[in-house]
Amino acid sequence: MKFFKYSVLFLLMLSSALFSQQVTGLSGWNIFLDPGHSQNENVGIYNISEAKRNLRVALRLSELLLENTDIDTVYLSRTNDQQQVSLSQRTDRANSLAAAWYHSIHSNAGSPDRDETLLLWGQYYNGQEKVPHGGKKMSSIMVDLLTRGMRTTTLGSFGDCSFYTWSNWCQQSGGPYLHVNRTTTMPSELSEAGYHTNPKQAQLFMNYFWKKLEATTFYWSILKFHGIERPAEGIVTGIISDIDSRIPINGAVVSINGRVDTTDTYESVFHNYSHDPNQLHNGFYYFDGLPIEPMKLIVSAENYNADTVQVTPSDTFFTFVDVQLISQVPPRVVSTTPAAGDTNVTAWNDIVIEFSRRMDAASVVHNLTVSPETQFQYIWQQNSTKLIMRTDTLQYLTTYTINISADAQDNWGHFFDGNGDSVAGDDFSFSFKTGSSDREPPKIVSSYPPINATEVENFPIINITFDEKIDTSTVTANSFKIKNTATAIFEKVTPFHYLVNDQSVICYVPQQPLQNGVKYIGRVFPGITDVFGNRMPRYKSLVFTVTSRQYETSSIEPFESDITANWWDPSSSGSTTGIQPDTTFRFVSHEIVNPLTQSTSSLGLSYGWNESASDWLIRIYLSGGAPKNIHFDKNHILEMYIFGDGSGNKFRFCVDDKVPQTAAANHEVSPWYTIDWLGWKLVKWDMSTDSTGTWLGDGNLDGTLRFDSIQLSHQPGTAEIGLLYFDDLQIKSPLPTSVAQEENPEQIRGFFLGQNYPNPFNNATAIPYQLSEKANSVSLLIFNSLGQKVASFSDLNAEPGNYLLHWQTDNNASQPLSSGLYYYELHVDDQTQSRRMIYLK
Repeated sequence: MKFFKYSVLFLLMLSSALFSQQVTGLSGWNIFLDPGHSQNENVGIYNISEAKRNLRVALRLSELLLENTDIDTVYLSRTNDQQQVSLSQRTDRANSLAAAWYHSIHSNAGSPDRDETLLLWGQYYNGQEKVPHGGKKMSSIMVDLLTRGMRTTTLGSFGDCSFYTWSNWCQQSGGPYLHVNRTTTMPSELSEAGYHTNPKQAQLFMNYFWKKLEATTFYWSILKFHGIERPAEGIVTGIISDIDSRIPINGAVVSINGRVDTTDTYESVFHNYSHDPNQLHNGFYYFDGLPIEPMKLIVSAENYNADTVQVTPSDTFFTFVDVQLISQVPPRVVSTTPAAGDTNVTAWNDIVIEFSRRMDAASVVHNLTVSPETQFQYIWQQNSTKLIMRTDTLQYLTTYTINISADAQDNWGHFFDGNGDSVAGDDFSFSFKTGSSDREPPKIVSSYPPINATEVENFPIINITFDEKIDTSTVTANSFKIKNTATAIFEKVTPFHYLVNDQSVICYVPQQPLQNGVKYIGRVFPGITDVFGNRMPRYKSLVFTVTSRQYETSSIEPFESDITANWWDPSSSGSTTGIQPDTTFRFVSHEIVNPLTQSTSSLGLSYGWNESASDWLIRIYLSGGAPKNIHFDKNHILEMYIFGDGSGNKFRFCVDDKVPQTAAANHEVSPWYTIDWLGWKLVKWDMSTDSTGTWLGDGNLDGTLRFDSIQLSHQPGTAEIGLLYFDDLQIKSPLPTSVAQEENPEQIRGFFLGQNYPNPFNNATAIPYQLSEKANSVSLLIFNSLGQKVASFSDLNAEPGNYLLHWQTDNNASQPLSSGLYYYELHVDDQTQSRRMIYLK
């Protein structure tokens, strides 16, 4: 592996005039520059590579030091994009060279809306600066100059152990945290110069001179650290942009003092990062070495009016001069709300017209007509590029036409381009038709859990039913939130929208199991609107209490595979009667599925009742397969998720009693449940306390049980046809009080591992666990019956709370799984809890 050295011997080839401008004071001192990463690593937005960017900043900094100072030597860990250099190779080489300083150059990554600078110096776990000292002082100088040079915000200068507080590495090793600070034997620091995942910053990173600007801030930092006065700089730089859109302009020509720079274009730079010629812009220009005296900065660009600015460069820092040019392209309409040709438009909503540039408000209003004639209030926003036309109400079921004539002008006197061909002189016109007079906001007509309900499952689907269809774009994760009554913080939940009988149903799924025995408040917040734009003006709350009992849940039928093979069509059972055969059939649905268990399919039922019949029954019989082999007794709760249609028809469970006997007289049924709800609901039959219904059996559950069938019946006067969906048929049994107390996280271990569900499962299952206090480490391991580890999840969240870990066997298993028994263990610090689960292919 080669490492590269630039020596002052190189300067012997330069003219003696250069030596006369040389900055002195670095003689006998050297620096090791480490452009972080290698080759094309750490690609951010627009395919910008951090590794490539870092290298070019390092090369610019090396040039500045070698060409302008008497520095002894500049070392570089790599000089091209082909080299692959490990962290250890970098620091080992710097140590073997006995370099005087180590500077690691990086850019950051994260959310696209973030763009801060950061400097990290070596720090021990006790908070003291790494020895030898110097990195802390250099970092404080660098972070100031770098932040002001990049004209952004900063996270600051930090010791690396303090900054990475989430890691226990410093506590274990003593620090520093970063390898480049920990293993180097000289003062060191690491710079993060903005985010290569930030769109604006990434486009600036593409510019050659932007990298020189960053390098210049490091160069100045080195001089300031050594107490060296730097010569007058004379740097003028900035961004050229469109005065209306504020978008940087490609190919703008900037001249000053006889020198010319052209902002980047697709042909010159951006084609390396995008196939879209119009996607990327930075508008950046840069001049250095200018005299410190007044001079003219002249800017021009195609289809823009040129501009001239008087500038006097600063002798101590960058002189930033941003110039906004006025486009010569005539103004046009970008969008309208409602769009041209829209129908069923809300008659009392605003009409919005957005223009390509700032408009002369009086000119537009004077040249705007509406037919039929209507009086509007005109409101301008977004720097006079957005016109809002407001009226009390338009006429219902009426076609309106809005016209803007070619005589309208923008703020700069350009006439209007109505047809968008970039040539002024055309009118613009669009039409739309208003809808009906519905002005009532949507109302919530029912909810699950019911208000003040108790014994609610600890992972419920919260079901909100409206009286009409709502605008789904107004339903977000902020529309409904939930909190327990002991806290002030509402947590977001995930919404799922369904349309049933022209009514909207929103099913909200908590992000994690709720705490047992705790009262919760769910709140639907204002902002949801119907399709006519009527907005819910007030929030709606529901209060319920989660059951204090803990349960062990096992799956009978997750409805994920072999559905049509395992379940008979209703017409195949001799018990089915009183139906319309053409409209009654079972099917597999992949659209309406249980959102709680992340199901991929469900059992659908289309039904039609014959009103002339005297008796009605639909029996969907479980004929075989793995679900038929699940046995249980009456000390269980039988439950299933049912997507209701609000029909008022009836549903019940049917089980076989006295298994393995198979006589018809052993069929026992639950009571009837009226399907008076829309959307998903968990229907439960507590066989230990609830009564039985009347069918073929004796009404007693006194033997081994297994599931027999799903049954439905018709109530005269209710809906004759409809659709129902069934998912995740399961049984659960309450844990004995002694076991629940032993596993109670509040009383014993500080954590609780719940039963996975569904169980048995096929390709995916969910494992709940609770932490009642903060832990140092949390991990979960999964083993087969031979004790071989098949999956592991490390570094899980260690903060107190309820969590749900989803195990996708196809993605997270280290080896192909066979059907059978598996064990899962939750490790919290030095304690462990384990449970069993069953995998069925």
